[in-house]
Amino acid sequence: MIKPTVILVLVFTIVGYIFCQRYYVTKPTFQKTSGYHTFILSASWGFALYMVATLVFGISAWVFELSGFPQGIIAPTLKHTVELLFPGLIFPSYSIHCILISGVALILSVFGPNMILSITAKQKNVTPEDLKNAVYFSLSGTDDTPEFTGILHNSMLKGLPIAFTLSSRKVYIGYVINLGYHMNDFMVLPLKSGYRCKDELRLELVTNYASAWSDIETSNKDNPEANQSDEEVLDLEKFLINIPVREVVHANLHDFEYKEHFEKNEEPRSTTKPSKSADSTQTDNSTPCDFEVVQPITDSNQI
Repeated sequence: MIKPTVILVLVFTIVGYIFCQRYYVTKPTFQKTSGYHTFILSASWGFALYMVATLVFGISAWVFELSGFPQGIIAPTLKHTVELLFPGLIFPSYSIHCILISGVALILSVFGPNMILSITAKQKNVTPEDLKNAVYFSLSGTDDTPEFTGILHNSMLKGLPIAFTLSSRKVYIGYVINLGYHMNDFMVLPLKSGYRCKDELRLELVTNYASAWSDIETSNKDNPEANQSDEEVLDLEKFLINIPVREVVHANLHDFEYKEHFEKNEEPRSTTKPSKSADSTQTDNSTPCDFEVVQPITDSNQI
C-alpha cells in the first residue's frame, strides 16, 4: 500500500510544477531545468502553495463555522460520496480535509500566477507584458538564458527588427515572435532576407516579405474565387521561420530608415562589376558580391 507521505509529496510536485510553468518569475528558468532540479523546484513551490492553501482552508472553515455550518458545505458531501463508493472503507475527516486543501492548492497553482501578475502590474503601473519583459531582461546576463537575449529585449523596447546572420551567411531581418520551449531557437517573422557576400560580408537583400504579403492580400481581395484559404486577413504565422540559436553568428537591430545613410558612407566594392560577355562564366572565389551565388538566396518556399 502506498504511504500517505508519498501521495503528499506527489501532490506537492504536481502543484509546484504547474505553478512554476505559469508564474512569470519562475517560467524562464524553470523551462531549462531537468532531472532532480525540476523535482526539487516543483516540490518546494508545491509545499509553499500547500501551506497557503491550508491557511485559506482554515479561514474558510472558520467563516463557515461562524455562519452556522461547522462541517462546511463541501466536506460532508465529499465524505458521503466516498462512503457510497467504498462502503467498507474508514475515511477519517482529516483525509477529507487533505483532499480539499489539495484542491485549493491546485486551483491556486492554475489561477494564482495570472492573479499575481495582474496585481503586481497594477501596483507598478505597467502592463503585464512589460513586467514579463523586465524579468526576462534581468536574466539576460546570466546563464539561465541563451545568447542574444539582451538584443531581444532591446528590440521589444525600441520596436525595431533584428538582423540575424547565420553560419551559412544567410540573413533574416524580422521580429522575434516567441522562443522555443527550452529557449534554444527563435520563431521569427521575417520582413526581408538576403545573404552576406563571401569576401566583404556586405549585406545583400533578396526577398521582401512585406511586399509579398501585400501582393497576396491584394490578390485575395481582387480574386476572391481564387482564394482557396478564404482568409480575409493574411495569417502571418504561416511565414514564421525557426532559427536555432546555435546557427546565429551575429545579431543586431536593423532600422530601415537609416539604410541609405550607411550606404552613402560605405567604401567602394573591392571588385568591379564584370561584363556579361567576358565574365558570364566566372566561377572562382573572386566573384564580386553582387553576383556571388549563396544557396539558398531566395525564399520562394516561404511565399
